[in-house]
Amino acid sequence: MKQRGLSIKYKILLLLCLVPVVTLAIYLMVAIRTFENDKIPYVFESTSAVANTLSQQATTDLNSVLNQTKPVLQEFLSRREFGTMSRAILDSDGPVEWVAVFAKDSEKAVQQGLVEKFQGGGARELQSFGETTGLINEILEKGRIVRVPFKNEKMLIGERVGAAGDENARVFLIMSRMQTLANSFRAPSGAEVFLVNQAGFILYGPAGTEATYLSERLNYDVGQEIQSKTQPVWTKEIIAGKDETLASFSKAGFANLAVVSLVDKKEALKAVQDLVSKSIYFFIALIAAAVIVSLLATSSLTSSLTGLAQATQKVASGDFGIRVPVKSNDEIGSLARSFNAMAEEVSRLLSETAEKSRMESELKTAQTVQETLFPPTEATLDGMQISGYYEPASECGGDWWHYCEVDNKVLLWIGDATGHGAPAALITSAAKSAATIIERLDVDVAHALQLMNRAIYDVSKGRIMMTFFLACYDRNTKILTYSNASHEGPYLFKMTDNQLKKKDLIPLNDVNSPRLGQDRETVYEQTSVQLDVGDRILFYTDGIPDIENPAKEAWGEREFIKGILHTNQGFPPISDSVQSFVQMFSGFRQKAPLKDDITFFMAEVTETTAGPQI
Repeated sequence: MKQRGLSIKYKILLLLCLVPVVTLAIYLMVAIRTFENDKIPYVFESTSAVANTLSQQATTDLNSVLNQTKPVLQEFLSRREFGTMSRAILDSDGPVEWVAVFAKDSEKAVQQGLVEKFQGGGARELQSFGETTGLINEILEKGRIVRVPFKNEKMLIGERVGAAGDENARVFLIMSRMQTLANSFRAPSGAEVFLVNQAGFILYGPAGTEATYLSERLNYDVGQEIQSKTQPVWTKEIIAGKDETLASFSKAGFANLAVVSLVDKKEALKAVQDLVSKSIYFFIALIAAAVIVSLLATSSLTSSLTGLAQATQKVASGDFGIRVPVKSNDEIGSLARSFNAMAEEVSRLLSETAEKSRMESELKTAQTVQETLFPPTEATLDGMQISGYYEPASECGGDWWHYCEVDNKVLLWIGDATGHGAPAALITSAAKSAATIIERLDVDVAHALQLMNRAIYDVSKGRIMMTFFLACYDRNTKILTYSNASHEGPYLFKMTDNQLKKKDLIPLNDVNSPRLGQDRETVYEQTSVQLDVGDRILFYTDGIPDIENPAKEAWGEREFIKGILHTNQGFPPISDSVQSFVQMFSGFRQKAPLKDDITFFMAEVTETTAGPQI
């Protein structure tokens, strides 16, 4: 009788080839889809963070230029000319190179003054602009514009002083060298980052892209995208023909500028291609093993192959706990062992991925919860103005500061738990909860610290402690009463017209007691100091002097003191002092990782508008 169809040997060969290939192909498709679904949000999150950081940097740097030139503009408006103060300001160490002022005379723009850091530089650059009437008209209409006229790090800021349509309005042109900002966009990274105006025109970006329209590069109307959005940060997947780009946008709070971060989708998903290539090699090896086994085995292999096929089907359905019994030491046994190893490894990786995702989710939740523990960084209270700053060294921090009004008093709290991370964050949460209750009790600061100490001790059982400083300011008497639990003593500096010196910094460390949580029965002392209108107090944690730069060099106590004196000379608004102080240690740090959390806030005594409360 003539045999029909394929022999069992070839049927086994066909079975062993098709079942693993189809099953693992399905698994590969599911894995690729899962990887893409996870990778794209991760890319968007990373590029959005970069775009948001650079937009904040651009806003800060440009506002810093305006703050530096503000006295120059005021001098001209008051004297109708640039005087010695303007020249002195430009000659100081700063990015501004020249300032020119224009007025509108009929249909023409008439220059009224020029002050420059380098003699002749500003005049030559103004001449290179040619007819400036159109530029002046645009500034008069919009109020503020930003240009990069020479396609380098130099940035021209146009600022209108006066109301739109006012014949006496003046236009100031400020030329500033924004080297650091330009380098931030030119630095090579995994994403291309651009600083663009509202029309999508590139001001700063990777080398060779400045002074072009980003829309031409993407074949997409970037200007329309920016103008149509109201939210400050958003993402979009841009598809233009065969090109797919992952774009993140962040609006800067200056002259309608925006930062755009672009990542080619193919590059972002390059790991998928590597996964496909490695999977193909694995498939080839699997098919080769199946061919060899089918040629050598007969009916004795059927049960083993059936078991293997059923196991692969369970793997395809998501059951990675399945294992195949190894009944021989030949190729089938080797294939079974390889399958078991693969299933075990995949199961382990899935478990680790799920656990990592759970931990990241919990840390994110803890971080979100901890952010609610802190008050607004700026506050104007009756009799006191407050400005602060907080930056954790990890997802969760161990520092905490707070202020509140109780009757006719202002309570000022700051503490530093041992270490940082989730355990320290739990202690700060306990401190916040205790403080919320203590605020409602009519107790002095020493008694308040005793209650805080018992709460911290009961939570941590002495394993995690917390330095703490609590002060109470009486708006009627202007007396500050404070108690200290081994915390860094705040610095008080009295209002003065003279230059601030180190001797003017008065440390509030007349009383000092053990840390919170060290001993449940600790008794705390308190003392008082008389304040006057204009006096300032800087509260801080020890993370600021410990800031390190990329070379692992610490900022140190000496530079910390110099920073306090420098940023408070002349007693500018405390929000400006806080911002300048942050810029000083951030410039030293150069984005190096933090060793400890950074927390500080400044309180200034102001006139009390309400009468004394009895």
